[in-house]
Amino acid sequence: MGVRGVLNVAQLIWRLLRDKRVSPLAKMVFLVPLVYLILPYDLLPDIAIPGLGQLDDLLLLVLTCRLFLALCPNELVLEHKAQIAERARRLGLR
Repeated sequence: MGVRGVLNVAQLIWRLLRDKRVSPLAKMVFLVPLVYLILPYDLLPDIAIPGLGQLDDLLLLVLTCRLFLALCPNELVLEHKAQIAERARRLGLR
């Protein structure tokens, strides 16, 4: 996945987090791990094991995004993806 793909996923997640039709539980599943990433405490300290500490943070972020998208209703995910693609087409980004 390139930079454009990452930006599209980030936009999709942002739109779904703001959509009232997505359950609060799904939103919590996304937000709770983000709080862990922000806190100064870490299971694998970034300083103790160079590189590995950042890798566990990245893995947590990727898994959190995948789980959140899996918990969102598929029709909403498809709806928002279509809107993102249409907007990109109108702006000449595709």
